[in-house]
Amino acid sequence: MIDDTDIIHLHQALELAKIRRGFCAPNPSVGALIFKDNAILAAGFHHGPGSDHAEVDALRKLTKAQSIGATAYITLEPCCHHGRTPPCTDALIEAGLKRVVYAYPDPNPLVSGKGEKALLAAGILCEHISLPEINLFYESYHHWHATQTPFVTAKIAISLDGKIASKTGEPIAITGEALKEFTHYSRRSSDALLTTAKTIIQDDPQLNVRTPDETLSKALYVLDSALTLPLNAKIFETAKSITIFHAKDASSENQQKLVAQGARCLPLPHSDEGLSLVEAIKIIGQDGIHSLWIEAGGKCFSAFVKQRLLQRAYLYVAPTWLGEGKIAFSPEFHLNIDNAELQWQQFGKDVLCEIRW
Repeated sequence: MIDDTDIIHLHQALELAKIRRGFCAPNPSVGALIFKDNAILAAGFHHGPGSDHAEVDALRKLTKAQSIGATAYITLEPCCHHGRTPPCTDALIEAGLKRVVYAYPDPNPLVSGKGEKALLAAGILCEHISLPEINLFYESYHHWHATQTPFVTAKIAISLDGKIASKTGEPIAITGEALKEFTHYSRRSSDALLTTAKTIIQDDPQLNVRTPDETLSKALYVLDSALTLPLNAKIFETAKSITIFHAKDASSENQQKLVAQGARCLPLPHSDEGLSLVEAIKIIGQDGIHSLWIEAGGKCFSAFVKQRLLQRAYLYVAPTWLGEGKIAFSPEFHLNIDNAELQWQQFGKDVLCEIRW
């Protein structure tokens, strides 16, 4: 019998899942609670590939006597196959649980529906409760399984007169601290970031996660047709890994230097319009990246929009007039919002427009 307690505990499990979101791919981030006699006995979450899944992380904190007859609340349907770790269903059965409640059916065909069936076959009451917040949490995981490509989000900050930088192209802090903080938390929850060599040459950004509590590195992809990325760029110190997409005829000497620096260099088909973004997205999906966060200039943003490769865009709009600054988009650019969902939100003096296609 589903009641308010079930909803509350699933929301608590979601908060646990959020802890390592952006660091578990190609696995999903999951949270779990073990509940018995009106008390939470243990909590767990998946730390990353190769580590215990959330259910096992929680159960390891209990004795068999404690777990017998308990209820497990899990954000995602428990896995029932051998991967880097044994099936979670086996651990739940061995623990002697009475009931398992999960919020999202696993889209992985190796698990989908089979996890629930394994538990029911073992005599454990297994119930699925759908919650909007958890459905949204697993949006990128579902998209990756459905398309084998990441859920792609691009952000760009502009002034009221549509400018993105100074007249000379030098970076300007257009938006305030609230959106800066939003950007870092968005980077944190994404599996990887993407930018361009042009952005790195102009801005030399760190492209990592910097919050009041932590500094974290992320996997980074760079579009660099001619392999012009400077060897002294900050990203070589701040990124978890660097993959550079380049044209097939790019300098082999530059490639050797970048590989020696620790980068992975991958050639892509190239045309007058630039590198094949479709192929880049496919490769990123093959790397197991569920969610990709793009920070680059107007040209890159426009190209992803034009080729319909974005699932979401964030437009940061500041109440600032730059005058002779560099314009974000060419006059030919058309941001097609037909059939798109728009949501506006205020961050300090700035406004964020979220566009979903």
